[in-house]
Amino acid sequence: MAILDRLPTRVRLMRMGLVIENDRCIFCDLVPETRNHIFFECDYAKSLWKAILLLCGVNRRISHWEGELSWAAHCLKGKSLLTRVFKLALTSYVYVIWRERNKRLYGGLLRPMSDILLSIKTDIQIRLDGWPINRSDSRNIALCVSWGIS
Repeated sequence: MAILDRLPTRVRLMRMGLVIENDRCIFCDLVPETRNHIFFECDYAKSLWKAILLLCGVNRRISHWEGELSWAAHCLKGKSLLTRVFKLALTSYVYVIWRERNKRLYGGLLRPMSDILLSIKTDIQIRLDGWPINRSDSRNIALCVSWGIS
């Protein structure tokens, strides 16, 4: 849904004819809520994505939706631990951002970013449980330490 830009963001709902009293982003309340904004343009989401990249040992300037997906598709090929972790982190990030948006919008519940990052880390730890990891590679060891993978 996210890749196809089919998520019911406030702007998209308005385009479908629904009356929405406020089209602003639930995280920053500054600009209209679009898929591109809530995932990679909003400062809130950017901070979380930056933290995920740093856990992967990647320090780069964050782009927009298409730019981030293009970068991931180009750079993250193969079956290395970094590639596995990053792909899991990206999918978990999209899910968690959308879930957090809905919790704030419909339940008024706000979680600290540290809790959200912890839920992503936990998700990855669970998904990698039982996967064979080459622990003789120093990059894998550093990645396991960063993500708390045992």
